[in-house]
Amino acid sequence: MSFKIKFVLLVTLLLLLLSIIYTYSFVIINAVVVFDDTYYLLKKNTSQKKILAELKSKDINISPINWKLVSLIHNMQFIPKAGEYLIPKNSTIFEMQKILQIGQTITRNFTLIEGSTAEDLKKSLLQNKYLTGEITDLEEGIYKPDTYFFKLGYPRSKLLSQMKTAQENLLNNIWENKQKDFILKNKNELLILASIIQMESKIPNDSKLVASVFINRLNRNMKLQSDVTLAYGFKINGQQITKKMLRSNNPYNTYKFYGLPPTPISYPGQNALNALKLIKKTDYLYFVSDGDGGHRFSETYSLHKKNIKLWKDKINKDK
Repeated sequence: MSFKIKFVLLVTLLLLLLSIIYTYSFVIINAVVVFDDTYYLLKKNTSQKKILAELKSKDINISPINWKLVSLIHNMQFIPKAGEYLIPKNSTIFEMQKILQIGQTITRNFTLIEGSTAEDLKKSLLQNKYLTGEITDLEEGIYKPDTYFFKLGYPRSKLLSQMKTAQENLLNNIWENKQKDFILKNKNELLILASIIQMESKIPNDSKLVASVFINRLNRNMKLQSDVTLAYGFKINGQQITKKMLRSNNPYNTYKFYGLPPTPISYPGQNALNALKLIKKTDYLYFVSDGDGGHRFSETYSLHKKNIKLWKDKINKDK
């Protein structure tokens, strides 16, 4: 057999081999290996051999040869990143490796609800199994109620830092735009009063009127006489307040002591804080629940007593 014929046969065999490899690779790359949306937790320093074993336990069967072959096709070295993954249904090996390589992990969220207390927040943070790290006792009022997003293993301390910065930014904005002759002396007092407004009312327009009442009372050197501060001081529901409590020396007893309580009583949301940004001008000095989530406001105590009777009649009617 001549050299020329041998060369042609060799080239033909090489082309055939390359064609077979290309076809095989094409089939492997495009073959679906994930038949259901699959949760997968990839821990740090997990070998690729163990990855395949863990995937197999989730009914994702991939041979080591196919896995290695596909990993060579990526533009850069295939290095999977640790984290939580939700591998979509109908994924191929190539698509799955790309998800692991770029770290397309699950995003979790944590919500601080308006009106929550430091005790509520600490409990919620410690119960969240996707966060890490210890936390000490938390300050009241300084964290902004909102929804925050994070990845598995995010430190609780860093999340708290984000929440604190967000609240500080909001406080700074309101304080810089406060009205002239503002009765409150500093941002801490602003935060304290906003926390009271938050617990008194959840409705934006209603909150503005509640804010006007408290500002009017402070301007006239009247006691705030707020049930929610007393309830906070005794760690009870507002409906459990007794006459004895109203006479107590509890520092949060705004029926006995003038001015603001010593600390915030909740984490106020944006609506409560904004109620103090542009104070609604009123002559109201009193308010009481209307039984439907809002309040009735009055300028005189005599009208206030009538509104109290309407509230009690509403309660009795609904029983």
